Amino acid sequence: MIPLLPPGPPDEHVLVVEDDPASARVLRSILEQAGYRVSLAHDGPEALAELDRELPDLLLLDWMLPGISGLEVCHRARQRWNALALPILIVTAKNDPESVYAAFDAGASDHIAKPFRGAEIRARIAAHLRTKALVEERGRMEEHLREREKLSSLGLLASGVAHDLNNPLAVIYGHAQLILRRDPDPAAEDHVRAIMSGVERCRRIVGDLLDFARGRPGTHEPVDVPALVRSTLAMREGDLRDAGIAAVLELPPELPGVTGDAHQLQQVFLNVILNAEQAMRDAGRTLRISASADAAAGADDGGAGWVSVDFFNDGPSIPPEVLPRIFEPFFTTKPKDEGTGLGLAISRRIVREHGGEILAESRQGGTVFRVRLPARVG
Repeated sequence: MIPLLPPGPPDEHVLVVEDDPASARVLRSILEQAGYRVSLAHDGPEALAELDRELPDLLLLDWMLPGISGLEVCHRARQRWNALALPILIVTAKNDPESVYAAFDAGASDHIAKPFRGAEIRARIAAHLRTKALVEERGRMEEHLREREKLSSLGLLASGVAHDLNNPLAVIYGHAQLILRRDPDPAAEDHVRAIMSGVERCRRIVGDLLDFARGRPGTHEPVDVPALVRSTLAMREGDLRDAGIAAVLELPPELPGVTGDAHQLQQVFLNVILNAEQAMRDAGRTLRISASADAAAGADDGGAGWVSVDFFNDGPSIPPEVLPRIFEPFFTTKPKDEGTGLGLAISRRIVREHGGEILAESRQGGTVFRVRLPARVG
């Protein structure tokens, strides 16, 4: 699942597993004062259940627990998540070398001796979370560099393809138009119009390749998001109605504007609407588009917050194994004659160039795409 989280400061979540109520209260107080979101488990089975329910950013684990020991919890957790996905800090009074070795052998990221000091716990947790964040950021940078390399190669290929294809396509289309003018035979007209439709599809594919590979220099102008949503929906309203899909708008009267390229953002909204329309061909009858503002999310960096536009459709859920790949270039589950797999990839690139993010979450009852953009300052 791709969670719908804002691209701002993370809400760092620490799961504390401690069977002693007094110690649990102290640890919770120490961590909440440091700004962490804290949840508690009181024994081994409860800890494992909490990990299944929601994976925290860090696990603070007491060794001596009823039912299943902290060491066993650590061992089982490490079989599923590596130390970068889930740092595990074991807190224990066992300070002899053999016990420390056993803790690290079970997969612990760190060992904290009892009686613990609040400053030490905060420092160790902050260090592990900082390392985790740096590794994740490096992964994102490497992914970005790989994508840039692909785009560079694709740009050269697309330019050649566009040049080599557009000329013969223009010739085919021109001759088809001439045939239509000269031969009014209905049977011939149907065949010729099919040829022209195929040519138009080829042109769109070439255009998609060029748009994705090269990008377009965007403008930086005020954009009225609700107005842009309405105008984009109007472009597909007739087709949605013919398909039996009801479009529901939930746009607040007062919504901050954004700064960007209205044409490019409309392309994003249109791609998401088309994606929802195709998903609801066999099931689903409602496309709900809503917008909201989150002023708090941008406050820490001096921004004006974020504007989010959610596109929810009640069609079939996207399979979990497919969801992480939907923004990859050329990845598509549509029939070969219906998509190039570039629509969502182009949308993600555009939104990121605007300083935002496009996210998706599929669950029972439908799928939601969220476009998050920085609100305009002033």
